[in-house]
Formats: sequence, structure tokens, C-alpha cells
Amino acid sequence: MPSTSPAETGAARVERLSPAGGFVVGLVCLLVSLGALVSLPRAADGSVPVAIVFPPWTDGAEAIARSFAAGHRVLRSGRFSAIVVVAPTPGGQAPSLPQGAWFSLVLAGLAGCLDIPGQTEKLS
Repeated sequence: MPSTSPAETGAARVERLSPAGGFVVGLVCLLVSLGALVSLPRAADGSVPVAIVFPPWTDGAEAIARSFAAGHRVLRSGRFSAIVVVAPTPGGQAPSLPQGAWFSLVLAGLAGCLDIPGQTEKLS
């Protein structure tokens, strides 16, 4: 007696995720994303340049203006217009975030992700 599989009979099998299963998948994705964000290098003091990350809908000119208003010396924009690279703070003080900024990251190890390719940093 020949056996037939559902694919051979033309019947399509549809699997659906339960609401509880969808919640678990969403929670796992959120926890993994938060874990990755927490593991990124943060600016402990103001002795190194940092990239200040604004929300993606923030215009580049607005991000730069907010960084200037917070007292930062802006070196350049980052790979995206919502990222602003600022110089080390005088005296090595801990950098403060401008209004509306999400977080700041040290460029060490992240320069390829945050900088514009081909640009070099010149500090004096």
C-alpha cells in the first residue's frame, strides 16, 4: 500500500503561534537586544572621544545643535545623521548627554560601525 504525505495530496499545513508563544518570542528578542546594548563600551570619563546616539528621526543639524548646546565640541557626524562624534571633555570630566540623546558610546572597537568610512579623527 503506497503511503502519501500531506505535501503530495496538496494539503497545506499552516502552523500558528499562540499568543503566549508570541509573547515569549518577543520577550526573548527584547532581552537579547538589551543584553547587547548593555555590553557596548560606555564613556566612564571624558578622556576619549564618544559617539552620542540620538533617535533615528532626529535631523543631523538638530543633533549637532543639541550637542553644542550641552557644551560638547563636535568633531563630525557619524555614519547616520543621528550620531554625533564629540571630542574628549576638558579635564576628563564624565560627559553629559545632550537633551533627547539616547546614549553615548566610546569609539574604541566601534569606529567601523559609527564613523563614516574614510574619515580619520584629528585631535590636538
